[in-house]
Amino acid sequence: MTLPARLSDFQVADPVKISGFPPPDEEYRDLTACFGAFLRRVVPTTQAYVAARDMAHDVAVQLRAELYPRDSLAAGQIDHIVIGGVGKRIAIAPITTIDLLYVLPPRLRPTKSADALKTIWAVLKQHHADAVIADDKSGVLVPCVAGHVRVMPSCPYQGGFLVPGPVTLSRASGWSVTNPVAEAATLRLADSLYNGRPRLLLAALKAWRNHVRAPISSFALELLVQDFYTGAPRPFPLAKALIDFWAWGRKRTPVTLRPAGAQTVCQIDSAWHAKAKAAYWRVTLADHHSDQSKLVDAALEWRAVLGDLFPVPGQSGFHLPLFPGREGKRA
Repeated sequence: MTLPARLSDFQVADPVKISGFPPPDEEYRDLTACFGAFLRRVVPTTQAYVAARDMAHDVAVQLRAELYPRDSLAAGQIDHIVIGGVGKRIAIAPITTIDLLYVLPPRLRPTKSADALKTIWAVLKQHHADAVIADDKSGVLVPCVAGHVRVMPSCPYQGGFLVPGPVTLSRASGWSVTNPVAEAATLRLADSLYNGRPRLLLAALKAWRNHVRAPISSFALELLVQDFYTGAPRPFPLAKALIDFWAWGRKRTPVTLRPAGAQTVCQIDSAWHAKAKAAYWRVTLADHHSDQSKLVDAALEWRAVLGDLFPVPGQSGFHLPLFPGREGKRA
């Protein structure tokens, strides 16, 4: 299968727009201004995305030198795609994981995903002494400035890709099917239909998930957010959308959703309900404090839910590095 070269760049022309909020202002006159500042902190900058893709590209070059003989890639063919949060531009700052889907050459495509992981690991071990196979067998982790690049060996399959997944009775080989191009296209469509709100809601939910350690995956939140917006008209203000989502999500799950272009489903359980319920009641209280005289109280409630990146009136001089362990100021 020859992959069109545009696949390696589809994520570049997909900017994240933080629109509908006041311009940066550290006085935070209302909750809308607080949310605008929060999103500018939690959504990675274009420079961060470019740097992350460059790190993934460097790893891909190392793999290509070993796995593909010179000039063995046909014109227009690619051997890798940056996927996941960075590829779909739904990561949150600072970026800590960069997912790289690497297409194995036909001569090295094994029956079992475990053998494919060993092949990738053997090559990368020559360049990165600390490279290891992830505990969940999802890929090979290569340390980098951002945290790590997770390299997932893959094989083209019916318009999508086989990638390592959990071994089950129906998938004893450990392969599952994904279609990152269809996923990205579906997300862009939802964003265009709802004026960019799905992606901003997802950014806030990921920050909440990380802050309170809610037992739900980022991918499950992505699917739920798309389902949330297709079901009925939703409030435009982000604060109202979050409150609605936590109430709706507890009624909607457990549920089984099928990702775009995939053959396997994603099962979302109810383990995260307690965290969602706690968030719902805290921000409902914050909603009652939204008048100007109680703005600080409202902001403190939102910070307790979304984390320290949410500003409180009176705070100033906040700095956030592009990547963990690096200094830098966010615009």
